[in-house]
Parts: sequence; C-alpha cells; structure tokens
Amino acid sequence: MSLWVHQKPAMQPSPSRWTSLFAKWPAVALVLIVVLFRILPHPVNFAPTLALAWNLHRWSSVSSKFTLGMVLFVTCLGGDWAVNSLLYGMDYGQNLNYLAQPGVWVLYLTYGLLFLLGPLASRPGLSGTLVRVPLASLLFFVVSNSTVWMWGGLYPTNLGGWVTALVAGLPFLPMALTGDVLYTVLFRRLSPVPTKQAVETLPVASQDI
Repeated sequence: MSLWVHQKPAMQPSPSRWTSLFAKWPAVALVLIVVLFRILPHPVNFAPTLALAWNLHRWSSVSSKFTLGMVLFVTCLGGDWAVNSLLYGMDYGQNLNYLAQPGVWVLYLTYGLLFLLGPLASRPGLSGTLVRVPLASLLFFVVSNSTVWMWGGLYPTNLGGWVTALVAGLPFLPMALTGDVLYTVLFRRLSPVPTKQAVETLPVASQDI
C-alpha cells in the first residue's frame, strides 16, 4: 500500500500593486516612472530619459521593438508636455510651439539612436556601466548643446559660437552623468529577469546587473 504525502505549497509573497502593474503593463509602468521622476522635485539635469533609452532593449523579451519604440516616444513627448505644463506653466499652444522646434526632434532622434545602440554597447559588470553610460551622456551633451547653438539664437553660428555653447553647458554635465548612471542601475534592476534557458539565447547584456 503506497502512501501519498501531501505537502503544503510554499507561501509566495503577495505582490504589491506596483509590482503587479509593472508585471502586467511594463510599457505603461516605464512611461509613468520617467514622467513622474521628471515632474517631481529633482536636481537640474538629473533625469531618467537617457537611461531608459539606453536600457529599453532589456524588455525585448516581453515587448516588441515597435512597442518599445512607442514607449520611448510617448515618454519623451509626455515628459516634455508634463514638465512644460506643470513646471513652466505653458498652455496648449505654447506646448505645440515648443514641440515644433527642430531641436526638440533632434533630441528625440538622439534618444532613438541610444535605444538602437543599447544592445551593442551593453556588457556585464558595474565597471562597464561606469564607462559606457558616461559615453552616452557625453554624446547627448554634445547633441543637446549643439541644438541650442544651432537653433537657440543665443550664440553665433560659427565654430567659436559652438565651442562657447559647449562650454556653457559644462556646469550641468556632472549632475547629468550622475543621473544617467544611477537611473541605468535602477532600470537594469527593474528589467525582466530571464530564465536560465532564455539567458543562453539572449545577448550578454541580459545577464548584466
């Protein structure tokens, strides 16, 4: 006569509402995180948008590239709209005028480029993060200050004016670098954790911190 041993299943921790939201709707959760962190009080240039663009490829196991691209676009657009409306008091027309500026779309395209370069540039290890993320930050620094030089009307449109625009932005660079590194660590912690079998078929970047 055989005996069947019935074991009580191990108790699983009940997920919080935020965890459930992130598990079911990661695209919505990512947009909410970035927009919320942009409108909450924070140091100047300490923003999560670049880190999100740099690490969006980590969600490729749960979302299509098109969905991830839309997440990035909605995050950029929604974040700018929220900041302009809530912090700077812009109305609907002023927001549209802001978004009509070519420099804004150059910045959006730069975020898109970082999104595409993310899988190629990521490798395991915190030391790699401390090297590659600042390179992305420097790229965005050059592009963003160059757009101000080209379309802002604040500097002469010659080599001297371009150098002056870059120098004027240097005081804001350390805080931007700090935010990009810390937010990168945050998004890597929040990214989906693949199974062992999935890890063997995913890029090395998926095994990062």
